Amino acid sequence: MPIYSVGVLNLVKSRFSWLLILTGLFGLLCTGCDSDSSSSVARDVHPTRCISDVSAAVRHEFQCDGVQFKVLLTQECIDRACGLIFDVHGWLSNSDEQEGRSNLASAAAENGGYIVVQPGELSVPSSWNPAIHYDIVFEFMQQAIDAFDVDRDRVHFTGFSQGGLMTWKFICDHADIIASAAPIAAPELGCFRNGNGPSRKVPILFISGTEDILARYYKSASPVSITNTLVSVMYDYAMVTVDSDTYVFSETGDIVVDEASRIDIAADGVRFEIVDGSQDHGYLWTRYTTAEGIPFEHLRHTNGHVYPDNPDSLILPEDPSVWFSVGEAILQFFIQNPKI
Repeated sequence: MPIYSVGVLNLVKSRFSWLLILTGLFGLLCTGCDSDSSSSVARDVHPTRCISDVSAAVRHEFQCDGVQFKVLLTQECIDRACGLIFDVHGWLSNSDEQEGRSNLASAAAENGGYIVVQPGELSVPSSWNPAIHYDIVFEFMQQAIDAFDVDRDRVHFTGFSQGGLMTWKFICDHADIIASAAPIAAPELGCFRNGNGPSRKVPILFISGTEDILARYYKSASPVSITNTLVSVMYDYAMVTVDSDTYVFSETGDIVVDEASRIDIAADGVRFEIVDGSQDHGYLWTRYTTAEGIPFEHLRHTNGHVYPDNPDSLILPEDPSVWFSVGEAILQFFIQNPKI
């Protein structure tokens, strides 16, 4: 019998020794275990050049290089690594109006797991200048990732109108950082259009209105329509067999679809489904998925240059064309599409 076995036999003669053995065995089995794995991970939440306060707040306000940033930071996202969402307003708007339209900060506060940053351009009238502001927003994003020690696989971007244009630009230029994105009421004018595409196929939820007089839905002589963008993105993602320059659009300029609303040039092996709505409703929400599992979703609605659930335009008042929270839908899309 090995020497250590004699020692064990002596120990087990007492009830107390049994307890010691069981405690030791449990400790060996659970080495490296923690009932709450997140509590065992050291957090590094700290101020940066522009982020001066990293305490919990419903509406932090930071100024950075002439741009205002309003931030939802919950205690949950201080205690553990959360995702990060940038939600950008359009022309003549601001970060508070953007929250009133998207309700993303409210949705994130209710659902948990995300920090929401809503930038605000401070000029009068407000208008994003791509040559100036895109770099400022990206710099603040870098600071937010660092300051809040976020989950690097869950950094997302969305925006309306001019904010939608910025969203497309971030997809094109920062696909290594952006997990998924949701451009709203804005055509794509960059990498998809020029045939280069982003460095990584970013999951996209694209929202647009067929009656939008600013971001034209139907194809025209100018290659900046929503339908042109749809075909350009799908071609880059190998979801269709023909690019937008050679695709034959219908007489109305809309994308030709079959009875199931599937585009007629869809590539073999690409999965298609209708998420919600129909051709006869006020909206049609479709999803195409590549063989690698990358989704491209399009929520088409019959309103104009507005959020389809919250058409607050004072110039062109409209009724809601969808009866669910678009902000909640965007949040769920981000939850379902981390960076992989």
